[in-house]
This record gives sequence, structure tokens and C-alpha cells, in this order.
Amino acid sequence: MAGALRAVPCPGLGRTVVLPERPERIVSLAPALTDAVVRIRGVEALVGRSAWCWRPERVCQLPVVGGYTECRRDRLEALAPDLVLTTGGVQEPLARELAGEGWPVYLVPLPSSPWGIVENVTVVGTVTGEPDRALALARRCHEALGAVRDVLPPLRTWVEIDLGEPVTVGLGAFATWTLRWTGLAPTGWDEPRAYVTGRPVGDGIDPPELILWDAQPRSGATEAAVRERLRQEGVGHWLDAGARVIVTGGDVLAHSGPGLLLEGLPELVGAIRRLA
Repeated sequence: MAGALRAVPCPGLGRTVVLPERPERIVSLAPALTDAVVRIRGVEALVGRSAWCWRPERVCQLPVVGGYTECRRDRLEALAPDLVLTTGGVQEPLARELAGEGWPVYLVPLPSSPWGIVENVTVVGTVTGEPDRALALARRCHEALGAVRDVLPPLRTWVEIDLGEPVTVGLGAFATWTLRWTGLAPTGWDEPRAYVTGRPVGDGIDPPELILWDAQPRSGATEAAVRERLRQEGVGHWLDAGARVIVTGGDVLAHSGPGLLLEGLPELVGAIRRLA
């Protein structure tokens, strides 16, 4: 470990984590946290990543130590991290396993709103020893949110995250609150869960006016291909009723890092405005 040590409370794990004042060998096992570390400390502070951490491009040169729910201890040992960042949700069991084995793990909670993303920026800044840079980044995120407040019409919006099966968002998801903030009317506004599998079917269900298809990273998904897939999967009547389709560049609405607020959301808002 580099530098003087300090005891950092970690509410997500219910324990105090002993970390350097400014960790220099960080492994991030969550894309959102990798995003935040790069913006606060630079990619140089990272020595390892998960297989799901792919942006910015320079991150892909780092060794992969695992996925979202598993981690190669031999690779972790070879990298000798002085901080391992994880998130909660389905990754929490792995975080607790690693912490129990003595690794310097800090669990940053999953955000349930765009304001939670901003808060997590400050958490990462605290843990990585750069609160001033984190504050500057949090300010930029806050300003970016302010710039898209109520700028879109209240279109009935269906969000589909391409995970191989239909997955949409509810009130527990940061994407739902983020889209509602822009003025859109996501269909999950009355659904308390964060993520829901399947699509609504049956009579009396209003078809969406806008379909936001969050493609898999680097999939190259096109609007024509998505439209064809929707027809094959039984919701072609949505398109026949006039629903417009926007395909993201990949992992935009599923990404809970500052990149959503600073780049992904403004680009998405611009694409929706161009539909008019």
C-alpha cells in the first residue's frame, strides 16, 4: 500500500476499510466506477478491471480480473491492488467474499436516480483521495442534468435494454428517473421494481410513442434491425401505431456512471429532438 493509511467507513459493507490516503493501484469491478475513477484520477490509477469495463478505450488495455459476479484471485494477487471497487446489487456477494478474504474492498451503492450517480462521484472521490476533483466532476454532472430538465415532450416511452431478452425499467432504476427528468413519460413510472423482464401485451394497453433501444456495447445494432426484431417478437403493432425508434450507441441507459449524464443523456436528448 502506498502512503499513510486511513480508516474509511463503508456503509455498503457495514465495516471500516483501511486504505491509503491516495490509492495508486485500483482495481474496478464495475463499469460505472471505472468511469468515475478515470475522470477523477485518470486511467493511470487503475491496474485492473472487469470484463464489462470497456470505456474509455484506454481502459481495454488493462488486465481483466473477472466479471460482475466472479473474480480470479490469482490475477488479483498478481496486481496487488490497494483498493478494489465494487458496487452493490448482484455484485454485493462477491464484494463480501473479497472483503472477508482480506482484500481492500470498498462497495459503492447502486444509484436509483441520476442524483445517486452524482453522489457516487463524491464517494469515489473520497475513497480515491481526490475530493476536490470529485467535486468539480459532480458540479459538471449537476449542470448537465440542469440543462436537460423538461426539454422533451411527455412521450410515452418504452425503454428496452438488450440483454438477450426484453428488459425494461421501473421506478427503482436510475434510467426511469433520468428520462422523467427530461420530460419523457417512461412506461415504468408505476412499476416499483428496478428492472422488469417481458413486454406488456393485451387489449387496452396504450402502445408507446417512443422506443429507446439500449443496444449491447459495440453491437452495431441498427434501427432497421431493431424494428425487424420487434416485429418478430410480437410487438409490430407498436410500430404500426407510429412508435418511433432510437437505438443507442450501446450501454447508455444501462450505465450508471458520470458518462451517462455528461455524454450519453445529452446525445440521447439531441437524437429525440431530431425526431420532431
